[in-house]
Amino acid sequence: MNMDTLSIVKYGDKDSLGEFLFENGTQHKLFQDTFMDKGISVPIYPITDANTDNLDDWLLAHQVEHQAFSSLLGLNNPFNMLDVDFNNETDFYDWIASHLYIHQQIAAALNLS
Repeated sequence: MNMDTLSIVKYGDKDSLGEFLFENGTQHKLFQDTFMDKGISVPIYPITDANTDNLDDWLLAHQVEHQAFSSLLGLNNPFNMLDVDFNNETDFYDWIASHLYIHQQIAAALNLS
């Protein structure tokens, strides 16, 4: 897994946001496949195909998936991913850092790191 792509996304740069969304979707797919290999069903949404101009629907679907992963792994519920203003640089980078940490926790709990 390429955690770097989840951390080096640049504020206001649609190309790096697109790379982030793709890598994030790839990691979610790996998480989902790992659960399914264990016979555990998890929610699956098309989060790789997000509209970079309007991430509201993506944020909701993304939150649902993270809540399921965390619950199944006995991790703390993720932060409220919906509480972000991606047009605010500080909010954007705070969200990116918190999200990266959650992915690292999930990967470690699934022995994928």
